[in-house]
Amino acid sequence: MQITQNLKLKQSQSLVMTPQLQQAIKLLQLTNLELSDLVNKELEENPFLEDSKFEENKEVIDHENETDSLDEEFVSKDSMDSEIKSEAYDNCWDKELNCNNKSQNYETIDPGSIAEQTVSEEITLKSVLTDQANLEFDKDEEKFVSRVLIDYIDSSGWMTKNLKEISEIIGCEENKVQTILDRMKDFEPSGVFAQNLQECLTIQLKAKELFNEKIKILLENFDLLASGEIKTICKQGKLSREEIVENLAVIRQMNPKPGNIYSTTENNIFHPDVIVKSKNNTWEVELNQSTLPKVVVNENYVNELNNLNCSQGDKKFITESIGSAKWLVKAIEQRNITTLKISSEIVQQQKEFFEKGLSYLKPMILKDVAKKIGMHESTVSRVTSAKLMLTPRGIFDMKHFFSASINSTEKGESYSAASVRETLKNLISSEPLNQPFSDEVIVSKLQKEGINLARRTVAKYRELMCIPSSAERRKIMKIQNIII
Repeated sequence: MQITQNLKLKQSQSLVMTPQLQQAIKLLQLTNLELSDLVNKELEENPFLEDSKFEENKEVIDHENETDSLDEEFVSKDSMDSEIKSEAYDNCWDKELNCNNKSQNYETIDPGSIAEQTVSEEITLKSVLTDQANLEFDKDEEKFVSRVLIDYIDSSGWMTKNLKEISEIIGCEENKVQTILDRMKDFEPSGVFAQNLQECLTIQLKAKELFNEKIKILLENFDLLASGEIKTICKQGKLSREEIVENLAVIRQMNPKPGNIYSTTENNIFHPDVIVKSKNNTWEVELNQSTLPKVVVNENYVNELNNLNCSQGDKKFITESIGSAKWLVKAIEQRNITTLKISSEIVQQQKEFFEKGLSYLKPMILKDVAKKIGMHESTVSRVTSAKLMLTPRGIFDMKHFFSASINSTEKGESYSAASVRETLKNLISSEPLNQPFSDEVIVSKLQKEGINLARRTVAKYRELMCIPSSAERRKIMKIQNIII
């Protein structure tokens, strides 16, 4: 047997992502608030990083102190002791923070804080119910269950989950939850915590001592009323037409959505990453500076440490920390430039949407933006994920502006799926009372506007927007006509 050795040289290429490249990619998809959290963590760990916002505030305070010193020139030097200096310092901070100052200068207050104060002071349905629950219940378990029940009501005041589901979620016996819920049904506004329309009206009628057997029969037969089967109700319930009309008049006095008397504003403060403004018939795009972190390298500290005689280990730490700090500042700057570039291109391509509304949203995919600005599609995808854009038409997720293309019937144009859904929604909202459009009718009406959709696609879009079928809409219209 002969043993031989062969030496072969093989050349290949592979893409290896360095930790810094991975970090740069991560920065792209972070929102301003997430980026602020990351920067705050780096500020704690890296001594060469410095918050430039803090430096700006420091300069403002120093300037105010200089102004105070001009006034102090009129005071004798003997009176300028440490106690007075301390008082001047405290006054400076009081002025900055607007503490204990009745005549506040709102130009110095953060607009975000004013918004938070306004929202927090606004009376909502859940805040009213929470106040009543705190007075009604003493035990911790009861208070906990009551808070959960309040969380599971919609803006109308109705329950969004049944009792069994809530019991399973919180791990509490169903009969205990039922007992607490029954007590909460006596809360104001009357009719809250109902599971359906009939129960809501029943609660209100009982509270006003207007509930009787005849009204009970009508509430139990709402479906028959909606169908116009008055004779059947008269026969089954042993009621005359006059009694039905009389008791319906009483029912109409009730409020089927008691929660609507309160503000539906939620205590959520949205922080947009990008702001779009209209100025001189053009659209300006800028980053939200109020939430964007500003960090710089402390050059004075760098120069100071470079002049010191340190050990080899300290020098290594200093060099790595300085390099990491400089890279982070540069990476954030590049992230901001990329975000602004992509946002500007989105606004440019969706100009008609900003001028005319959702119906004019053009079909656009990641490739369209990437090709225009000379970037990869994955970069555009990362930048637009989870970021919010504040526009004159409201706050939108940046992904909102990307939509699939739907071909037209004859005009040769294409429509975005979002604009088609908006058109469909407008068609349904304008349909005649008691004569809702079927999906087939909607298809034909869309075709007249140049939009070619299959009936099953119309049904899918309708379900996505939580719009019931034409038969269900007809029934709802009839019930509304009865109780209003």
